[in-house]
Amino acid sequence: MKKWGKALSVALAFALSFGQPLAITAEAEESETDKEPSVTILNSDMSADIWGSDSGWTVSVDDWDATGASIKSFSYSSDQWMDLPSDGSDTGVNYWFGEGDGVLTFSQQVDIPAGTYVFSSEAMGEKSSFTISVGDVKSDEVSLTGYNNWLAGNLEFTAEEDLDDVTLSVSFDVSKDGWGYLNNVHANYKNPESSEGGDEPGTGEDPDPSEKPSEDTAVDADIYVEKVAGVDDSFITGADLSSYLAEKNSGVKFYNYEGNELDDQGFFDFLYQGGTNYVRIRVWNDPKDENGNIYGGGNCDIEVAKKIGKWATNAGMKVLIDFHYSDFWADPGKQTAPKSMAAMSADEKAAAIKTFTENSLKELLDAGVNVGMVQIGNETNNGVCGEKSWDGMSKIFSAGSSAVRKTAQDYNKEILVAVHFTNPETSGRYAGYAQKLDSYGVDYDVFASSYYPYWHGTLDNLKTVLSNIASTYGKKVMVAETSYLTTFKDGDGSGNTEHEGKAGDAFNYDISVQGQANSVRAVVNTVAGIDGGIGVFYWEPAWIPVQVYDESADNAAEILAQNKEIWETYGSGWATSFSGSYDKDAVQWYGGSAVDNESWFDFAGHPLATARLYSYIRTGTTAKITVTSVSAGSVEAQVGENVSLPEKAIVKYSDGSEKEADVTWNEDELKKAVAAGVGTYTITGTVTVDGENYAASVELVIKPVNNLVNPGFEDADMSAWVITDKNSCVSRKNDSSNVRSGAYCLHFWDNKEISYTVEQKVTLNKGVYKLGCYLEGGDAGENAEFILYAVSGDDKLTTNTGVTGWQNWANPEVTDIKVTEDGTEITVGVSVKAPAGAWGAFDDFYLYRTGDAGSSEEPTDPQEPEEPQEPEITGQWQTKWGSYYYVYSDGTKAQGFTEIEGATYYFNSKNHMVRSSFVTEGDNTYYLGADGKLVTGFMTKWGHKYYFNSEGQMQTGFTDIDGNTYFFDQKGKMVESNWIDQNGKRYYAKKGGILAKNETITKWFKKYSFDENGVLIK
Repeated sequence: MKKWGKALSVALAFALSFGQPLAITAEAEESETDKEPSVTILNSDMSADIWGSDSGWTVSVDDWDATGASIKSFSYSSDQWMDLPSDGSDTGVNYWFGEGDGVLTFSQQVDIPAGTYVFSSEAMGEKSSFTISVGDVKSDEVSLTGYNNWLAGNLEFTAEEDLDDVTLSVSFDVSKDGWGYLNNVHANYKNPESSEGGDEPGTGEDPDPSEKPSEDTAVDADIYVEKVAGVDDSFITGADLSSYLAEKNSGVKFYNYEGNELDDQGFFDFLYQGGTNYVRIRVWNDPKDENGNIYGGGNCDIEVAKKIGKWATNAGMKVLIDFHYSDFWADPGKQTAPKSMAAMSADEKAAAIKTFTENSLKELLDAGVNVGMVQIGNETNNGVCGEKSWDGMSKIFSAGSSAVRKTAQDYNKEILVAVHFTNPETSGRYAGYAQKLDSYGVDYDVFASSYYPYWHGTLDNLKTVLSNIASTYGKKVMVAETSYLTTFKDGDGSGNTEHEGKAGDAFNYDISVQGQANSVRAVVNTVAGIDGGIGVFYWEPAWIPVQVYDESADNAAEILAQNKEIWETYGSGWATSFSGSYDKDAVQWYGGSAVDNESWFDFAGHPLATARLYSYIRTGTTAKITVTSVSAGSVEAQVGENVSLPEKAIVKYSDGSEKEADVTWNEDELKKAVAAGVGTYTITGTVTVDGENYAASVELVIKPVNNLVNPGFEDADMSAWVITDKNSCVSRKNDSSNVRSGAYCLHFWDNKEISYTVEQKVTLNKGVYKLGCYLEGGDAGENAEFILYAVSGDDKLTTNTGVTGWQNWANPEVTDIKVTEDGTEITVGVSVKAPAGAWGAFDDFYLYRTGDAGSSEEPTDPQEPEEPQEPEITGQWQTKWGSYYYVYSDGTKAQGFTEIEGATYYFNSKNHMVRSSFVTEGDNTYYLGADGKLVTGFMTKWGHKYYFNSEGQMQTGFTDIDGNTYFFDQKGKMVESNWIDQNGKRYYAKKGGILAKNETITKWFKKYSFDENGVLIK
């Protein structure tokens, strides 16, 4: 019987420049004793005419007429703008589907000797994706991303015995107007004896125990940690401590294991004794506004870096300086140039970056900081210093690198140069970046990756992509950022990046101190197993609450208000409100620490066992292996379906191992949940392990029926969706970095102005429905238009939304969609208008039935000041499809502001009465309540207070109300427990918003006095 298997998931790689020519026969060099087996592929390099007698390939299209397919051999040099593929060849196959969607397949029969091979193919194109198949083993899908973006797909295939006449094929799934080029198909034998080390690729698993050192170095500890082979003193076990100084300025205290408070030097000594040997410090060029107000996030300028770096150096640690080349956060969603460089060309920026880098390093070295490595950019997937093209990016990288090299030479010091990227889970991403760096001649030593286990895929993939870069380009590799949770709790009232119930994030380790230890150990073990792997940095293990917040405590509101003031004053939170002038995304989320539940310290500053984890990784521990959790994950079902809970639960142990165990569920809880219908429920159960009973639980999510087809774009059949897009800027895309769930999303980007609609028609029965979706993205500016809508006949319900950053998912909804007759067809969709450069993704659309026709949904805003009430129906009020109108005696409908029976309402251009919405008329903004009536006086919405005068006009700036003065920002939000800077003067709004006047107040051990106008007396 023939046997074959897919040994690994696909490892996909960009191939964007020149490389070595590909052999037609996959044949490795001969060893001294034997020749390795090979697979012969006819016309592997596609140099022969695809329709000629020596083509070697069978070409098929599922429907030639319907697709209008055109397939021909093509010379790349005939297009002067085209980049050659990685093998430098000039000939491939071009295809274009001008009439409709279809599948194009190139295939031939091959003989495969026993062994393991990597089958590869290279292509580029648009509105297409491709897979490689050997027999019935198929690679992951590679989505082609546009002109000159050559992508390669790899399939590792094992033949356990010689195989004859196996079908090798490359298949393209092509949408209408899709096009592309197939460059080559080849196979390389993988010698099982060539692998170095004992780990399987990147699994985080240990080498064969027989290869471990025999010396027993294990120590007693509260957590179980298995020693990692090969981690000596030279291996980097680092921590990013950039927020430390701002934390200490905010009054945070840290302690040792004996409960003694640590001073600044003592804190760094403590971490060094726990195995931390390197400290990473981010550096922003100018993290403050034109008035000197700090942006927060640690206020990480060069002065802060010098102080932290000096403490680290004195403790015996080296320092990694992480230049963001920005005035604030730089990540895949934003790479904003420093204010001083905003108007510069790429060449001018490069010169400025070189000067800034040299001067900064000189200051650090002159201050006695032991700089051992420098990052020339932070998570630079989509740009650096405002440059988004590789031509511009490479100039910035090279300028930074040149500055490091020169400074290192001047000081006779070895300093490594690192580049930094993220999203290793995306097929081909890192290989493409490395190829671009090589083709542009960027000089660097270390290719660094972020790896957060809940976002970035598997460790085996991480090891594969980093190993490929290390072996291909001779570079060192490392993980520059990783972390994991010890709790789902929030400690400061600001909310955390990772929290219970967050959609799409994979918590594959226990949420505990032991789980944190297991996660980090696995990352260290993976990097240590790479030839060229030099270390791992944990991100911000000391960014804890400035004061511990407990939402159930009596003083919760007071503590939160104090925390907000501290964050604003000392910059110890993620961002201050002042950052909004530079980073509009950051100001949407300004507040406290977003990672206080991923620290090595508890919320009060006492160290967890993981503060010594790096030491334990070098020695191992003798802690007893115990059961740490019992879980059965989650189960989803639609209302009305039979619900089947798992028969077995996963029992996890402190050493990271796990096993299945039979579970008995609480049948009463299950019956009640099913009877209750739509909702999320926790069903408890019991498992017995080694004679002891443990509690188990499963999350049961009962969903309403989604009336949309292909709502998450997981199905390649997009016929249910109608996309109107003149620029082809939006399409279904396999993009793990921009999906909310699953593997696909509806992604958009263009370097031209964006304007498109995406619609689906659906037939509904009588009832009330809710439409919703999820949206993330950035670079859309303030005037972009994102609208979710539902249309029935002439009636249209809409909700405005927008993008606020990468993976910041907005969830717009259109509610109270009323269908009065069975078989009614409505159209739902989104409309987007945005400037060139805007990007983002839609995912997980839904259209649920929420009630019977004639009923109204509950309000979606929990902070509305009153329950929604329908207007009193008179002879002049009319309602249709959930909207209210006011009809005059002459048959015309009210529009604009209209007074009816002593109350003021507002009717839009469609004559619909507006409810629960802001309305702008001329220079004034108004708010219509849930009952449609104009709001006056104070109003609270989504935690913010607004004030509307007697005419309903929203107030901004200083406003006198009932003898007191308040201040409302430009969006009408009342400021309280915070400073106000206006026209060069400083004021303070106390709790409740009243301005401090003619008084002295004490804040954080300082006294502040204010005159009769509320101006701070200096």
